[in-house]
Amino acid sequence: MSEVSEGWYYIQDGQKIPVTLSASITLDSDEDLVLYCDGLTAENAEQVLTTRGAVYRLKISVGSETLYQYDDAAFPRNAQMASKVNCTAQLPSSYDGEAVSFTYENTDGRTFHIKEVYAGTPLNVFFYHCSKDAVTLLTVFVMAILAVITIGISLYLKYMHVQEKRFSDIAWFLLFCVCWFLTDSSLAQILGGSSPVIRYISFYAFMLLAVPMLHFIKNTESMKNCPVIDVIIWLFYGNAILQSILNYFGIFDFVDMLFLTHLLLFGGSGVLMVLLISAYKKDKNRELFSILISFAVVAGGGVISLILYWLLKISHYETFFELGIVVFIVLLIRILVVTMVQNLKFKTETMVYQRLAKEDSMTGLENRRAFDELLEKLEKNLSSYQNLYLIFMDLNQLKIINDTHEHHAGDEVIIATARCIEKAFGSMGTCFRLGGDEFCAVLPNSALSGHQLSARLDEEIRLYNSIGSKYQISLSRGISNIRDNSGNLKTVSDWKQEADLNMYHNKGWTKNTELGRTKR
Repeated sequence: MSEVSEGWYYIQDGQKIPVTLSASITLDSDEDLVLYCDGLTAENAEQVLTTRGAVYRLKISVGSETLYQYDDAAFPRNAQMASKVNCTAQLPSSYDGEAVSFTYENTDGRTFHIKEVYAGTPLNVFFYHCSKDAVTLLTVFVMAILAVITIGISLYLKYMHVQEKRFSDIAWFLLFCVCWFLTDSSLAQILGGSSPVIRYISFYAFMLLAVPMLHFIKNTESMKNCPVIDVIIWLFYGNAILQSILNYFGIFDFVDMLFLTHLLLFGGSGVLMVLLISAYKKDKNRELFSILISFAVVAGGGVISLILYWLLKISHYETFFELGIVVFIVLLIRILVVTMVQNLKFKTETMVYQRLAKEDSMTGLENRRAFDELLEKLEKNLSSYQNLYLIFMDLNQLKIINDTHEHHAGDEVIIATARCIEKAFGSMGTCFRLGGDEFCAVLPNSALSGHQLSARLDEEIRLYNSIGSKYQISLSRGISNIRDNSGNLKTVSDWKQEADLNMYHNKGWTKNTELGRTKR
């Protein structure tokens, strides 16, 4: 890249007046300004010339051939937008060093503020424009990384069944910001050429930019019952729809209605700040205070940008807003991460308590409470099972072991029995200790028959007893399938009663099993 600052001149009153760029040039008339450059040579053939001049509807020519003509007929821009546009023209391969003319249309008075002109290869010019948009590109990169992080956290929370929608709200906001900042950059406008698509994406991203953050506020606990937020959200949607209709029918261009979006952003931000302050006064919530500070930061950046845009008409008005958004998002993510950690800690503790409440402390199997809850769930959907086995098991001679060897021996036998049952049926269903010497297993959709299941249990008991265990295990069992031999569905009560009776028959009792049987 090289700056073409010398060799420029314009003609006034028949006189050739030399100019060194950049420069402010005042004409004696209201005519257009035509700058000529004879500082280029044949060595510049196929190089690209680039400058800022869209506010003057710049035209670049070599002789009678027009190389570039600024045209925003497809999507008009105002002066602030046009001042960010890079005008580029590639010299033809046949260029032999003749004078290049830059025609600046007289759009506002007689003084022209002419920017520097650079020449270089297409690749060098591209990198030059990247460097000029370095702040925006860096901001977009940071936002993209933050969007990926927030999406990842949102998916993780969904996996953990934690109700926290605000991370996805931040992710959507960041994606809208990425679209807006990229399409609003001068680099994107060069790459997009004269196509209006880039500008449409930029305008719609900007018009709907605040919606995800409004949802963020709405999903904050202290602000959930606030209908004003819903009204503001629909105002933003209505603004986008109204502008689309007016632009489509040619009544107004988008650029002429930009102030509507600015007013809505300004007014909406003010209302939100009032709502947040009011909510904080009622509930001295630390999270709400941090959110309030975050919104104050981004609102401040937005106000500064609006001042630069409307009053000072500075082209880089968005820089303060971009930086404000980055700080805003970092603060919000920090707030949410702290809240997330607290919520996950609470959820983990709750899950541990719930698990302990349904777990037998001695064996680690699920307890009677868990068994009853499972039966309630199964009863609602019994018809979906072709095979659903219930196995009641009772440890034989536990009282004798306790009386002979004290209770620690009985505890050892109970734990060993639980392990045998778990090895036999744990991979097929759920195993329970119902209390004392009573055990149970519920096996859905087992491919084995009742006899095969009983044999599987016997094999685990045989293996345990064969290793020289101090106390031998003997286990009675009763098995029942939810369907009878004809395939008809039993009631849960009959299913349990059948397993219960079969267990007592297996135990070898001959007297009336209704007497003395433990109620299950």
